[in-house]
Amino acid sequence: MDREMLRQVDLSIREQDKTQTKMTQELVKMNEPLLNAFRSILSQHISNPETRDKVIEILSQKPPEQPKTREEFLEMSRASLQRNADRYNESVGNLDKEDGIDCPICKNKGYIEEVVEGFRGDYTSSLRQCECMKQRRSLQRLKKSGMAESIEKLTFATFETTEDWQRSVKERAQRYVQGLGSKWFFIGGAVGCGKTHICTAICGELLKQNLSIKYMSWSEESVKLKGKVNDDDFDDLIRQYKDVDVLYIDDFFKTRRSRTGEVQYPSDADIKLAYQIINFRYTANKKTIISSEWILDELMNFDDATSSRIYEMCRGGSMLQIDRLTERNYRMKFAV
Repeated sequence: MDREMLRQVDLSIREQDKTQTKMTQELVKMNEPLLNAFRSILSQHISNPETRDKVIEILSQKPPEQPKTREEFLEMSRASLQRNADRYNESVGNLDKEDGIDCPICKNKGYIEEVVEGFRGDYTSSLRQCECMKQRRSLQRLKKSGMAESIEKLTFATFETTEDWQRSVKERAQRYVQGLGSKWFFIGGAVGCGKTHICTAICGELLKQNLSIKYMSWSEESVKLKGKVNDDDFDDLIRQYKDVDVLYIDDFFKTRRSRTGEVQYPSDADIKLAYQIINFRYTANKKTIISSEWILDELMNFDDATSSRIYEMCRGGSMLQIDRLTERNYRMKFAV
């Protein structure tokens, strides 16, 4: 019996928030002689005087006054839940060690505990996901897509602006990030002129605004999606490109050459897939960034329905078309 009592006391020491246990309450109700006997037992088994005195102090406390009304009971319950929530919210997590994102709101736990009132007037606590989780998930997706390294290197600061047309591209891209342009951003035309660089720089800045971002390499992702179009999970696969806050489609309708050297233009399956994604985002008014070797007039020849939506959403200064001049192909320039 003595050992069981000591075990209960040990639990009360380690869990100070649960000291008002049934056993403690029962011990407090004991008469003075029995409590003195228990003090004697403590003296024999707990050598540390500070610990022993603390246990005796806890056991000597009077039980808290019990609520007399339902309102008092609910308030006591709410206060207890709030104390627990405050302790959780003050604790520090380690998500920043994994992704480098430091959030002062949730202290890198990813969640915030809140006390909420129920339908019947009682209270309960629940965990609400912190806004930083959208940014963390975006970074995780970027890492999986191989874009994380690009985000660090391809910034506005590293975008070359030695010529007027480059300065114009950078300025309009920065205006788009600030919300001064249109809802969508399109840049098409010359190969090697920095289209992917400027679009990646935009994504990097939007990521700082806690927007979720999905990178889509058209030449790779479209092949996977077309291969799954008749599968049961196709809707789930394509939804990630529809629902995300910001979708970046890189090399939209990128062409390839056949073994005989002929240019392979977008197929009917390509056009259908593009329309599904573009039309959904057009209707939902979601931010979309597109880079392509084609200019919009050329895209119109492939599919007017898809291209007209891109044109409409990019009006307002966010539609850039780069002339196909050899001197603007910086891959070729640095290769010489």
